[in-house]
Amino acid sequence: MSISTKLFSDRMLTRFADLNDEIQVRQTKISTGQAIIEASESPLAAVELSALEERVSQLDGFKRNVGLAQDRLVLSDTTLSDVDTILSRLREQAITASSSTANVSDLNAIEIEVAQMFDAMVDLANTRTSNGQALFGGYATDGLPFQEGKDGRIVYHGDGGSHTLAASETMRLPTSVNGSEVFMQVQTEAGSQGMFDIIDSFGAALATELTTISGITTEGDKNLTLSVNSDREPRDWTFDLSGPDGAVTIVAKDVVDGSTQRMLEAINAQTQNTGVFAMEVDGQLELRSSTGGIELSNLEVEGVDLAMRQPKFTLSVGEDPIEILVPKSQRLEAQIEKIVAAGESIAVSRTTVGARMVRAETQERTLETRSLSLELKVDELASADLEKLITEMQTLMLTQNVARQAYSQIGQRTLFDYLK
Repeated sequence: MSISTKLFSDRMLTRFADLNDEIQVRQTKISTGQAIIEASESPLAAVELSALEERVSQLDGFKRNVGLAQDRLVLSDTTLSDVDTILSRLREQAITASSSTANVSDLNAIEIEVAQMFDAMVDLANTRTSNGQALFGGYATDGLPFQEGKDGRIVYHGDGGSHTLAASETMRLPTSVNGSEVFMQVQTEAGSQGMFDIIDSFGAALATELTTISGITTEGDKNLTLSVNSDREPRDWTFDLSGPDGAVTIVAKDVVDGSTQRMLEAINAQTQNTGVFAMEVDGQLELRSSTGGIELSNLEVEGVDLAMRQPKFTLSVGEDPIEILVPKSQRLEAQIEKIVAAGESIAVSRTTVGARMVRAETQERTLETRSLSLELKVDELASADLEKLITEMQTLMLTQNVARQAYSQIGQRTLFDYLK
């Protein structure tokens, strides 16, 4: 029978268990490469490591956002490049249509092409990202930012914001450009106009170019009878009037439909400079000159800056055929300046996108540098010293084996062994 005490056995078993635990801990650290398995091993180091890992995770989120921003900006640049291509084609066609060699077939063909380019422009303005978000809608990324209104014009349904993503603790990176600024605020000589209105104006000018005129001329002492067509809103009408005594610019204030009085007064106020006087005959305006011809040109109407498919503001002459003098904004020549302005606006938007792409690339490099620095700190704090752990584990295993042998030998002794 073995001679031992319960206390000796319990202590040895506890020691064996402790050795097993210590060996297991080191095996785990060796297999995972981590120096800290449980926070209780080194509370301060564990807290510091947790904070560092949280910062690394945060930087990873910022880097993902920068990547998303770069994807959106690249898509924006590609889309605006396609828009610029359409505007370049429109500019070419506007110049072609304005030439004296363009005939009815040419204008009809160009009008069809313009309608197709209009639809393509709307599609580009409603471009969506890979995750289905509207690219040019500001923060309103769910619906279509550009839709046809009740009057047939394209209306912007986005907001005035610029979509951004967090690129650092203090920086939000713009991911595109605002659709309203790009497509609805083209700065022309007539003020701010929408790009879709400009294209539609070109189409309207094509449709009416051969049925309207830009000037009216009479020869000799022939009278000129005009019908003034307007609306009920008072508007200033401006046109050049030439007569036998000279040429002036007539400015008729607050002209309304159904009344020739304001225009009559403005013309007669310049009679001594032109040799032309006006009178009202059966609701029409009759211009007379006793010694020479009369010429009207360069008509402009307040608030009428785009061509209409059915011109509302006109001066019509004759009966069969009727000659219709329209504002300069109705003529093809006026469309070129607007289309050029639209191209310049797109160029500015592309420059903005390019600058934001550079900013995103710079921030990407900054985040990479910060991440590398943090990862080195995490590695220094969290990575296990494998050589040291292996040595410790071997020492513990040796200690464990020696202890087991000693326990076995002591446990096998009897009373007779001690009496010898």
